[in-house]
Formats: sequence, C-alpha cells, structure tokens
Amino acid sequence: MVSKYRNETIRKKRRFEEKTGWEEINNPIEDRASHKVRALFAVAIVSIIALFYLSHIYNIQITNHELYTVKAEDNRIRIRPIEPIRGNIYDRNGIILAESFDTFDIIAKKENIKSSEKFLMNVNKVFTLNTKQINQIKSQFSNKKLKEITLKKNTTIEEFTKLSVDQYLLPEMELIIKSNRRYIYPEATSHLLGYTGKLSDKDFDSVIELKDGMTSVGKIGIERFYQNLLSGSPGYEKLETNANNEIIRVLEKKPALKGQDVFLTVDVKLQNFSYGLLKDKKGSIIVMNPKNGDVLTFVSHPGYDNNLFARGISSTDYKKLLNDKARPLFNRALIGQYPPGSTLKPFFGLVALEDNIIDKSKFIGCSGAYKLKNYKRPFKCWKKDGHKDVNLSSAVAGSCDVFFYHLAKVSGIDFMHEKLQKFGFGEKTFIDLYGEKEGLLPSREWKNKYRQAPWYPGETLNIGIGQGYFLVTPLQLANATALLASGGESITPHLFLMSMNNKEIEQYNYNDNKNIINIDHDSLHVVNESMWRVINDKKIGTASHVKKIEGMEYAGKTGTAQVYNLDKGKTGKESLQDHALFISFAPFEDPEIVVSVIVDNGGSGSAVAAPIARDIINFYFKNTKGQVAIQ
Repeated sequence: MVSKYRNETIRKKRRFEEKTGWEEINNPIEDRASHKVRALFAVAIVSIIALFYLSHIYNIQITNHELYTVKAEDNRIRIRPIEPIRGNIYDRNGIILAESFDTFDIIAKKENIKSSEKFLMNVNKVFTLNTKQINQIKSQFSNKKLKEITLKKNTTIEEFTKLSVDQYLLPEMELIIKSNRRYIYPEATSHLLGYTGKLSDKDFDSVIELKDGMTSVGKIGIERFYQNLLSGSPGYEKLETNANNEIIRVLEKKPALKGQDVFLTVDVKLQNFSYGLLKDKKGSIIVMNPKNGDVLTFVSHPGYDNNLFARGISSTDYKKLLNDKARPLFNRALIGQYPPGSTLKPFFGLVALEDNIIDKSKFIGCSGAYKLKNYKRPFKCWKKDGHKDVNLSSAVAGSCDVFFYHLAKVSGIDFMHEKLQKFGFGEKTFIDLYGEKEGLLPSREWKNKYRQAPWYPGETLNIGIGQGYFLVTPLQLANATALLASGGESITPHLFLMSMNNKEIEQYNYNDNKNIINIDHDSLHVVNESMWRVINDKKIGTASHVKKIEGMEYAGKTGTAQVYNLDKGKTGKESLQDHALFISFAPFEDPEIVVSVIVDNGGSGSAVAAPIARDIINFYFKNTKGQVAIQ
C-alpha cells in the first residue's frame, strides 16, 4: 500500500514538472532523507564527544584516582613547617651563655608568588623599602633552596595589623613565629660560641644535618659544631585553604621538638675574668684541666658582639669589623699561629734527656753568643753578657739561648722533628670546633716541598729556641703543657661536657679520648723542676719577679717570639714588636690546671704574659677550685 502511494506520488511530481517546467519546492521525501543523514552525523559527533569525556572521566575517577586526589588535596591543603626552638648553651655550672626567644617575622612563601616582579612592586608599596632592602629581598629569590622570603624581621602584632590593611595588595604575606638567638656575654664568648645565621648554599653542602623548616643554622663556634644537637626537629601544621589560598582551619598539628641543651666545660666567671685581663691587648688565653682535658677558658681578644650576627648584621657594622686593625673576627685561640719562642725549651730539653743526647749534669758555657762554622753573624743569647756555665735545669730556668743552640747543633733537625711530634706540635688537637690550624713543625722534607730549598744548619739553631719556621697555636701549647703536668696522660682538649633533652642526658666519654704518651719520668722531673725555678728561683728565674700566690707554688716558662728580621733590626711599629708567651701549670705538686697565654706584639713574655697567667691561677683557686660541674 505504501509502495503504491509512493509510486503515485512520484508520477504526479513528474507530470507537474513536465507541464510547468518548474521543480517542486518542497520535497518531503528528499527532506526526510536529508534530515536522516544530518541526524546520523550529529549522533556520531555527540557519541564521539561523549566517549571522549567518558574516557577522560574514567581516567580521572578510576585509572588515576590517587594522583588527582592528591592534587586536589594539595590545592585545598597546605603544609606549614614549624621551626623548632634551639637548645640553650650553658657553662659547666649551669650559667646560661646562649638562649632562644620568640619573635615575629613577616614572610611570603615562594610557592605562593606567581610573578616576582609584581610581588616586588607590591612589597615596595606596602613596606616602602629603599634600594638596599629591595636588593636583600631579591637576593633571597636567587637562593633557590630558600622556601620563603623574609620581608620584615622582629616585628610586632601591632605593626602587622597596620600592614594588614594593605594585604589586598600583597596577599602572599603572613606573620609567623621565629626563634631568635641571644648571647649573654657577647664579646667574651664570641669566638667560643660563634653565632647563628640564615641558611646559605654553603650550608646545604656541609656535613651538618638540615631538616625541612629550618631557616637558620649555627655558622661558627659551638653553634656550628653542635648544630645537630642544638637544632631540634621541626614540626608542621596541616592547613585547609580556600581558592584564594586563605587559611580556613588547622586540620592537624605536629609540634616541633626543642633542641638539646648543651653544657660546656668552660667556667664563664673564669672566662670573663681572663678576657678582662687582656683589656686593650690582642691575644689569647687557654685554661684547661690536664687530668681530663676540660677547657675551662677559651679566650680570643678582642672579641665582637655576636648578637649583631644573630639579628642579621648590617653591611655597615660588618665592614667596621672587617676594617678594624685589631681583627676582632680573627679567632686567635683556634687559628692563630705563632713561633713558640722559649716556651719550646722544656719540651726540647725533655726529649734530649730521654735520648741521652745530654744529661742533667752537663754544663755548657754561655758567653752571650754562639758561633756556627761558616756563619759570619753569631747567634746571640737574649742576655748580652751570657749565663756563664749552665746545665739543662738552669738553662730552662734562665732561658739560655746558647745552651739550646748547642743542643740543636748536636741533635739536628731530623731528631727534633721526629721527637717533638709526640707533644702534638704540627698537628691539630682535635678540639670540638671547626677550622683549627695545625701549626708547623718544620723538617727537611717540608722545606724542600714548599720552599724548594735545602735545609741550612743555622735554621736548625733557630728551631732550637722556637724561632724560624716553627709555628704553634695557643691550643697546642696548652695541650703540650698538659702532657708535662700529667706525666704523659692526657685527654683530648674538649668543650663539650654534656647535653640534655627531656631529662635524657648524654655525657662526655673521657675514656674514648685518652692519650697516653711515653715520657721518662726521671727526665720529666728534671724539666718540671726547671719550670718551677722559672717562677721561684730569684737568681735566674725569668718570671721570679712576678708576685707570688700565697700558699701556692706553680711552674711556668716564659717566651718571647720575634716577628721581625734581625738584619733589619727593631722598629717602633707595634705590628713588628715581639709576641709575649707564657705556659704554666698549678699547683706544682699535683697540677689541676694549665694556662697558656699569648699576647700579640706584647713584648716580653716575663713582663706581660706571666703576670696575666699568675692572676688567672690566683682567681681560679680563690673562686672556682672545688666547684663540681653540673650533673
């Protein structure tokens, strides 16, 4: 029926077209066919699009569900680290030396800064900064390992509230609590404690342990060496934020763990007293216990205000310290290297006795000079008219140079280099501080390697009295003196006494760092007695003029190290004046402390350094003797 109707319709259409010559405008059949094609095409396109979106949804919801969940959480949740409070530093009696306190800083997370140029422009609008301050902020951008930009340090809530009015310009800024550092005795303990400062690229390449959330570390001194103990462990806050990165609420919080408190072997009262004795002088003082290696005093003068560095030192203050002729930033106690002068004589005499190069009864005549074959100029003694006949004991007590010229000629440089090593000359003491110098115990090999020249006999004579190439540090002198005082049994010099955190105590293990040096006790008795005569023999003792300590006998040795060329002679310049040295131990019979004093360009050791050591010994036994370190 449909086919018949369709055919009739087609015939009518043809007759109409033949009769009129016109084509019928509306063709229902063709229209329906065309609509069908378009519908099929549209369905195909919609189906393809639907399949694309379905596959994408499947990828998001099923295949990579965990990945996109994490991304969504990252957009919604922010982790903010909590910097730990740094541990305090105490002296041996529990007196605080360095402490932490909270301040507020205005910072901006780098991750929230989309355009550094726009950010800096808005920062300048909100804070009104000068060129120098803007450059400081730019420098923080260049440090890729810093995760935040510090805009203003040590601010108050009131200041932040005023600045918050313009936060629409700078939505990245936020107020956070920062832990700052305060040093109670800034100058006297500056070279001992060091200071903390902002993280730098060098810190990331060092041996110290860095943790997320840390923005400052110890730079030098105790702060640096015990960084891992003092720093603690950072915590964090898990924050929920909105689309504008504004904090809605705190979802989770893990508190930071405070760093361990560190107790040092130093006695800050003795430290301050010793520092004050140097006054306007340049020099160093080391006081230590020869029985256990406890360093009671570690002084380098002049010091500096390490609070300036903890707060963030200005370029003006830093340049002032750098340009200071007294070199306050130079740690003389740790890296200062000086000729030992006559303080070497007890050690040289001891090894010569032990190896039978000389005996205690051997006398040598001193006329005021020693003549060496093939040398035009005689090697003079400090005493122009000479010491007459002297043996080892009187030669040490009177500091006779001629006696030790002779001893050096007989023993030779090879002997001195080999035997003096046992006292630690030419080696680090391995005190718990970074940067210690080794000094220099010269030898033929050393001169050939570094000077490309042979060793001359006259140089051997100079080494015999602690001059020439020979260099020691104040720490080395103190450590070597401790070996004389203890009879060869000593502990590595150390500043760490114990650390404490949550009532857990870690104490210094003295047995791990004990040094046993083979010393002949008969020879040692001769040398120590000669050092007693330095103080107590009124006829020849070079320090016998120093006021005595009531009820106390001690031993010592003066030294005067030349820093000018003998051929050129002395000048009036302070920088060319002799260094003054003195080493000592007390009491003489059962030593409890050794004292090493070096005064840069101070002149005579007997006139300048010896009285300082005497006052330190007196102060110690009147004020600190018998005190037990905190347990």
